[in-house]
Amino acid sequence: MRVLVVDDDADTVEVLSLALVSFRGWDVQAVTTGARALEICWSSRLDVVLLDVEMPVLDGPGVLAALRGDPRTALLPVVFVTALADPGLTSRLHALGATAVLHKPFDPVRVGDQVAEFLGLPPSPVDLGTRRGQ
Repeated sequence: MRVLVVDDDADTVEVLSLALVSFRGWDVQAVTTGARALEICWSSRLDVVLLDVEMPVLDGPGVLAALRGDPRTALLPVVFVTALADPGLTSRLHALGATAVLHKPFDPVRVGDQVAEFLGLPPSPVDLGTRRGQ
């Protein structure tokens, strides 16, 4: 699974990337700007993009609009990752073409399985609840 993580917060990028590699074994690229995200989306074969909503210059909804407007990426799944608590945000993002919305703070151990579920993929074969001592 090829994933692009896009967030202007370097710590979020690092935690998401490490979680997806460690717990799912996915191939992860990460960037901190919307413009760089578009370059990668248009030049690479990706399976999903995890995208922050609020970023300077080109925000997540702007990136999604550009992706949906290009035939190469019109169907690329995009999962927004946001700390915003606006009650109508999820429905607005879905209306723009988002696949799903994941809210921060997220559980690094479970985030890969959440993304997999959004995409209709099976959960990790490892019981992560047991791994965490639950």
